[in-house]
Amino acid sequence: MQKIPLNLARPGMVLAKPVARSDGIAVAAAGSELSENLLARFEAMGVSHLVVEGEPVALDGPAGSSSFDKRLERLEYLFRRFPDDKWMGQIRRLLDHYFRMKAASSAAMAEAAQAARAAATAEAAKPQDVAGSAAAGKDA
Repeated sequence: MQKIPLNLARPGMVLAKPVARSDGIAVAAAGSELSENLLARFEAMGVSHLVVEGEPVALDGPAGSSSFDKRLERLEYLFRRFPDDKWMGQIRRLLDHYFRMKAASSAAMAEAAQAARAAATAEAAKPQDVAGSAAAGKDA
């Protein structure tokens, strides 16, 4: 089971926990498979995170993918004086989780931007419509 930001959820993933509206009424049950329509509905509802089955997303992201990785490295140093304080330990774990989520999100956004650039490049590299060119030549 893994809690992920909505922007990292993909069609085909399966919910591990139900998603409910703010008034408590369930919108999607645990075990529901995500689809494009369901993800769009969650976004419209303002859902920020989902709990999905398994661990489909590497929340660590590629090494050095963002400044969040540097922040993760500094956490150990910043909390070095509180090794046995349970409250400071909880804050450290929350910050660790937050920075991992942000690093993964920024890595996913960078990956999506790269895919969009590759698609645009492929579209631009397509040969022009040969049939249209031949028809234009016959008319002349």
